[in-house]
Amino acid sequence: MDTEEVGAWLPFFIAFILLSLAGWGLWSIPENSDFVEGESEQTIPYFVEYFPSDMDERVPDDDVIRIAWHPVESELGTLKTDDRYLELGELSVAEHVSKPANAILYSTIIWSSEQSLNITVNINLTSEIENGILRLILIEDDVEMSGRTPTQHAVVRLYDPTPISEGNGTIYRELTLVNGLNINDAHRLRFVILLSDMMTEENHALLSMPVPLANNGPVEMGQRVSTFMGLAVIILSLTAIVRAEWKREVMLPKLRGGRDAQGRPIAYLKAGRRGMHLREVRVLAPWKLSKGVRAMDLPARTEKKIQIHVKPSQGDDVVQTAHIETEWSIEVEEMGSWVLDLTLHKAPPT
Repeated sequence: MDTEEVGAWLPFFIAFILLSLAGWGLWSIPENSDFVEGESEQTIPYFVEYFPSDMDERVPDDDVIRIAWHPVESELGTLKTDDRYLELGELSVAEHVSKPANAILYSTIIWSSEQSLNITVNINLTSEIENGILRLILIEDDVEMSGRTPTQHAVVRLYDPTPISEGNGTIYRELTLVNGLNINDAHRLRFVILLSDMMTEENHALLSMPVPLANNGPVEMGQRVSTFMGLAVIILSLTAIVRAEWKREVMLPKLRGGRDAQGRPIAYLKAGRRGMHLREVRVLAPWKLSKGVRAMDLPARTEKKIQIHVKPSQGDDVVQTAHIETEWSIEVEEMGSWVLDLTLHKAPPT
């Protein structure tokens, strides 16, 4: 397949790729909402708590629920770190096995301001528990520290504990973010809501959920469709322009110049993918044709060598320039009439 054939379908192939990427991008944008809600499962998932001693330790970024409590004196530290370290037996890594839950947690989260979150947690016990405590733990992923590596994940940014009674209940909290975090950081934030025994640290239920995202683009089906259609119009319009340029390039004839052994100007006219008719050749002053170029037809993809005979246009014996400006009037099948310009060169007299 030659380059001309490739050019015939390549713009449409590229348009298809761009439309596919646009569609994938639009439908993969996380849905905006004024609030998010979540419900815990009947089984507590496996989760891990870390107590990094320095900034070089890296907490994995994967599908496992991980919580990193950094030292109080560090830039990522929280005041609860030392207490939590003691509660879990002074382990640098505390792994919590999966087990049946003794309660179901249902939570809703809403932004009450750009830096404050309103959180509601409904607790429905499935088994009797004592000394219950509900922990709200806000963690941040992809935390970059200036001049430090690696990027830190699952960093505890906010901790709010609430003792609960033995029965079911609802907890309401309005939490103000710290460390300069706000709604624009929502894509890096999530809550781990943990119900456990404050005396034995036995876990009763766990819910991990994101926070509502800031407005980041069209999310409703109608908005996605209209946006996609707008992008399609733009992409297809550009495709049509590129296709028209390709068509002009391959359909129109090619015109180039040269000189024979005696230094006389010669033109080479090659038809493109459509046949053409040469109507007229004009030479601009200070030259004129001493012998006219006859009209002719050229089938598609054929070439004609044409000798150009010129002389000074106003009887001058000597013309100071060797450049010969010419205009070629042609008609191309399906493309209409065109005028092509060509500059030829004439060798100076010897």
